[in-house]
Amino acid sequence: MAAKIEFKRWENVPEVVNVTEEICKLAGKYLQYASSNKSEDKSQARKTWGQLSDKYWDLLFAILDAQTESFPSELVFDDQERLFINFGFLNDEITPRNKNFDAALALGSKFSLGVFGYRAFSDFIADCWGMITGNPLPTSPSGVKTEEKLKILDERLLSLQEQRNSELLKIISRSKNMTGGDVESLVSDMSKTLISATKVTMRNKEYREAKEDVKQAMSQNRFRYNEAERIMETQLSIAQKDEEDPLGLPELEVFTALHESTKILARKIIYCQQESDKLRRRAEKITQGCVQFSQQMMRKELKNMLVKKKEYMAVPAKAARCEQSLLCPQDAEPVLYAAASRAIEEMSDLDMNMFAVPRIRMYGIPQVIFIPGQGFGTYDWADHTILLPVFPTTSAEKAIAYGVGTFRWDSDEDRVLKNAYETIKDNKGKSILEMATSFYKDYFLWITKEKKGYRILPRDTHKTFLQMFAPRKQED
Repeated sequence: MAAKIEFKRWENVPEVVNVTEEICKLAGKYLQYASSNKSEDKSQARKTWGQLSDKYWDLLFAILDAQTESFPSELVFDDQERLFINFGFLNDEITPRNKNFDAALALGSKFSLGVFGYRAFSDFIADCWGMITGNPLPTSPSGVKTEEKLKILDERLLSLQEQRNSELLKIISRSKNMTGGDVESLVSDMSKTLISATKVTMRNKEYREAKEDVKQAMSQNRFRYNEAERIMETQLSIAQKDEEDPLGLPELEVFTALHESTKILARKIIYCQQESDKLRRRAEKITQGCVQFSQQMMRKELKNMLVKKKEYMAVPAKAARCEQSLLCPQDAEPVLYAAASRAIEEMSDLDMNMFAVPRIRMYGIPQVIFIPGQGFGTYDWADHTILLPVFPTTSAEKAIAYGVGTFRWDSDEDRVLKNAYETIKDNKGKSILEMATSFYKDYFLWITKEKKGYRILPRDTHKTFLQMFAPRKQED
């Protein structure tokens, strides 16, 4: 028998103890087979490891049964439980960690702020319980509350605008063809009207449902912003043609990127504002569906929701053709939440069209859930979530791009992508599944290489991606 597994909170709960003992017995057999040089034992080792991996769910459900026995208002997991639930770690004998797996660092990693909502698998479980019981959803140990998130994003936008305005003043002052008052009015209009103008451009719910006088005021703000942006572009053109001190292309590109970043962040802030309402409605829908349930039925419903998730959690490993186990692998280190969520936000900056698809207008922006196990990211259509394995195969960048790419393909209900992609010569005759797999690979290269200026894709594919991802009208 392998070293004992102990969960301190549940050391006196027979159901948890029984499952951990079963795991230890299986682990002992596995370690014995794995250390043998006999070929038949190697086969037995693989079989036993598969049985051991299946015990992840038995242990998870035993822990959840133990915690929900008292019917708490929210589920809270300690560090030991989070290491198991989120990373598949049992102990250093059964699931030895990679030398670069720093448990404290992994548990303490915080999600980057952005348009997506991020959850660890333990957070997802706690959310399910909150929605089932009708209690407020808890804040993730690795995240922040929506109100705090919006406050920080607003501060970031203000800082970006101040930086942009400062650079613009320097550029305009070189040509001296605008008075100080006109310059101040220009930067003021761009800063103060940006959010309102963006809401009109996106035709979001707030604008569409506003009273006529409010709608007129918002439209006027968009006019002021567009006019200020037109004047800004004129001033940049003048600065480029200045005979004494022309504005160089590198300088212009840096400024343009800074200006675009303010527009992207403004849209993300608006999406985040909208998400709060959509998440609330989703939670209320689940709560209403369970309102007549007894406590026992609610506990069973939590298990049902996780069983449905179980099927999709096997997809990342299948897509990457790697080991289908949620237990901690020794040959890989986990991706840190901060780095992974930051990479997703950067990809979304390069593909803002994704937020205009009908599925997001209906259900909101998908949450990103970090799940145990290895593989590539995927999209769970049934639950409208992007699933990312904490032990990505090949690279975190590829796993993330596959997750976003799967969402882009599966949410293409108006076939903007599919109709164009199937015309590529190399895709003729491919099945739907083959076409999807091919798209994930190409999307990975497009978002990580081509959008950053590197020509990687074949010419035909490159031209088609330019067509598919051309700027589109952004609507809520």
